[in-house]
Amino acid sequence: MIGQLLTGRYLILEKLGAGGFSETYLARDKYLPHHPLCVVKALQVSASSTISPEAAQQLFETEAKLLEKLGQHHAQIPTLLAYSHEHEQAYLIQEYVEGESLRKWLTRNQRLATEAAVKLLSEMLAILTYLHSHRIVHCDLKPSNIIRRKRDGKLVLIDFGAACQLPETTAHIASSSNELAMAIGTPDYMPDEQKLGYAQLNSDLYGLGILVIHLLTGVHPREFQRDLISGQLDWQRHLTDPSINPKLIAIINRLVQSNFRDRYQQPDEVLTDLQALPIKKRFRPYGGSIWQGAGSKLVLPAMAGILLGVIGIQYVSAQGQQATALLSQLQQRLRPSETHLMMVRDVALQQGVDRMLIAPNNRTLITAGADHVLRLWSLTTGTMHKSLSGHNGPITALNISQNSKLLVSGGQDGSVYLWDTDTGRLLRSFEGHRQPVTAVAVSPDGSAVVSACKEGRIRRWDAQTGIRMQSLQLPHGGVTALAYGATPDRLISASNDSDQADASMRQIQVWDLSAGKLKRTFAGHTAEIVGLQVADDHMLFSVGKDRGLMWDLKREELVTVFPQDSANAIATSFNDQSIVTVHTNGSVRVWMRKAGQLVQRESGELGRNLDVALSPNHRYLVSWSADQRLRVWQLNASDVH
Repeated sequence: MIGQLLTGRYLILEKLGAGGFSETYLARDKYLPHHPLCVVKALQVSASSTISPEAAQQLFETEAKLLEKLGQHHAQIPTLLAYSHEHEQAYLIQEYVEGESLRKWLTRNQRLATEAAVKLLSEMLAILTYLHSHRIVHCDLKPSNIIRRKRDGKLVLIDFGAACQLPETTAHIASSSNELAMAIGTPDYMPDEQKLGYAQLNSDLYGLGILVIHLLTGVHPREFQRDLISGQLDWQRHLTDPSINPKLIAIINRLVQSNFRDRYQQPDEVLTDLQALPIKKRFRPYGGSIWQGAGSKLVLPAMAGILLGVIGIQYVSAQGQQATALLSQLQQRLRPSETHLMMVRDVALQQGVDRMLIAPNNRTLITAGADHVLRLWSLTTGTMHKSLSGHNGPITALNISQNSKLLVSGGQDGSVYLWDTDTGRLLRSFEGHRQPVTAVAVSPDGSAVVSACKEGRIRRWDAQTGIRMQSLQLPHGGVTALAYGATPDRLISASNDSDQADASMRQIQVWDLSAGKLKRTFAGHTAEIVGLQVADDHMLFSVGKDRGLMWDLKREELVTVFPQDSANAIATSFNDQSIVTVHTNGSVRVWMRKAGQLVQRESGELGRNLDVALSPNHRYLVSWSADQRLRVWQLNASDVH
């Protein structure tokens, strides 16, 4: 099938694998912009398969129906894109999940750490709660059917070819659907009742228990024997981590009981027992994989990844609502720790401060005074070493180059100035705006300056000559924020039409400066966007009065919606692991960047009515308040880093 154009739309690229009655292929969707990858599953009964063509067809159709029902409502189940027939062959097209399967991880001879086992159990139990609320049994939990998604680190459950839906009855099922599940399941991960054609909801709990044992020990389940007297599996002798909690062992042993009546009956029962395990309260930022080698430590606190920030999961039955309530209880138990601030410098000022920022070198503080003078301070000593005069009115916008050498400022009178921070010399002035300047930026290579104003006009200037090279105009509203992308030809702007109540007027624009055209528009904020920050070349964090949003510019999609606690941020800074926000009420909050989850909070120590700047390395916070004091605070480095 390689090279075939399925239904005139899906170009088959390569074969991914084959099972008893299907083959899977990697493909590209030719109809959608950027031709995204997808997975094509073709019904193909192998000669060695014990499944009849009729039974395989029924299973294939069942898988398509279940994916259609589940995938669009759950972020950790693939979305069904299409189901088609061509040349008397059935095809199922689904979302491509970029990441690594647990089976591939096992091939590197790695072991799951104890805390990571708790995290995996918790995350998978939340997915099973959703499935079981629809009375759907996956019937094939094994390492190759779970993928750790690359973009957010979450686990995704795939391959619903063995899944079945139990009838709305308390009686144990014994139907043809179970016979089919028995025929195609993976015996080493299946409980006895499923092998006999009597799959229960808690048959998945058995498979999950065996899966975790495999990941903890690295030993394939076929190697384990069940004690004839106690009925327990002899897996514990294969453990290489002597520090595993005995209570966790007891939970796993109950999961893999031979008799389904002796097992946990529902996922929330397991979550309740997991909740009782000791939990590390010390914050450690998200970073690296939870899948570590033998004896390594988990980067996150135990259970910190229990789908508390996942968007789009819907629990539609009473069973699902109970699980939601339980997860809410767990969230209370995992209440964020405190962020500690230590004042290291307190400087009295004769004049007020309108705005300020800390340079990327984490050593220089720039303040724009109420007297229209820019001042450069040493962050480490608290001494002012340069004073830059030139503005004739209030300074309304500030930004600095990545090398901390070029400072650009914008004024209420429409003026734009470029300064040399080493010498304090005014390098260039740019004229043309008739309205107050609302945002400024310097290109990554320092060759250009961009400025924007309230009337929605963006101008790009040559930093060497001062010549205006480009002028862009937004159709609606004024520009509230600017940021360069990874390259000098990629510019991002945020707009807000204060005269419109429509949320679509709060937009993010991605510009192709080489072509002078608007490339992409994002809408998602319901209130004014006040800040934009780009990291990792393609990740954009937009700060709104409603909340924070994380965008993947490469994939052109929204990837993380932060809780409402992220709203009204007056200063933000983020690196590859965490985001720090300071809010109008004086609180400081630290978030896991990838999960959008609050992990630290300090409330109110800074006071209100502030102007605030954060250092890019998250070590320093500078505040100015109405008492005419400029204060330098040190964030607790051992916590934040």
